[in-house]
Amino acid sequence: MGVKDLDRDFLSIQEFANLVDITAASLRHYDKTGVFAPAKRGAAFKNNYRYYSPSQITTVKMIRVLTGIGVPLKTIRELASRRSPEILIKLLSKHKDIVAGEIRFLQEAHAVINTFIELLSEAARVSEKELSVVEMPEKQIILGDLNDFGDDAGFTREFLRFYNTPREPELNMSFPVGGYFEDMAAFLGEPSQPTRFFSRDPKGRERKAAGLYLTGYTRGYYGRTNDLPERMEGYARKHGLAFNGPVYNIYLIDEISETDPENYLLQACASVTERVRDRHHNHRHLGHYHAAD
Repeated sequence: MGVKDLDRDFLSIQEFANLVDITAASLRHYDKTGVFAPAKRGAAFKNNYRYYSPSQITTVKMIRVLTGIGVPLKTIRELASRRSPEILIKLLSKHKDIVAGEIRFLQEAHAVINTFIELLSEAARVSEKELSVVEMPEKQIILGDLNDFGDDAGFTREFLRFYNTPREPELNMSFPVGGYFEDMAAFLGEPSQPTRFFSRDPKGRERKAAGLYLTGYTRGYYGRTNDLPERMEGYARKHGLAFNGPVYNIYLIDEISETDPENYLLQACASVTERVRDRHHNHRHLGHYHAAD
């Protein structure tokens, strides 16, 4: 059988490389290292060419999959020399777990990025002098244990305890963390000492409930709420709103995106309802639940 006859049944290295979208240099490397050999060699036809069979396409594509998920070429070479369904199942199962871990990491990274974009985009739209009533969607969060600021315990100690307390799901420290107050009275009483801390981690089992929230902002370094609690209380009284749940504080802008602590931007959201006797009056003034103080 001549070379022309061979060409009808086999592909040259370049033809095969183009077909499987791999470089000819990679095929030569696979051959030299014993990972993947050509179906025929050209010595019998007075040339040194490598020839590949179309039936080898699946094999080389599997090699690319294995190298793509981090399987060393040494392991692939061992698999090539003593293949069996059982060995391949064991190998693939191991790397399936590795890939699953990488997927979880990328999903969390994607969620972290989206969360920061959401907070920073909110910061770009607001003024620290503005108070408004807004309808907020439900948000999954991780809620920490009750804080204990007694015995002269500082903010930092309780903050670190929140991070270091084992919990399920495990806390991802990359997500923004805020302060949770059980009600408006707690926020007014000690605005720098939240009842608990919470993480905006969306895999949390706790939830910030959907509903109406009186929302305000203030600028300054951590723990400084200025007159924000009092302004929120006055706004609620003026517009016939009743506080009916927790208050959530979170920094939209902090040292991650701003060098001057005076420009850090705190957002406070207090769950509210409209008083029944003033509901008609409130709708006239609040419109689509958004009004400046």
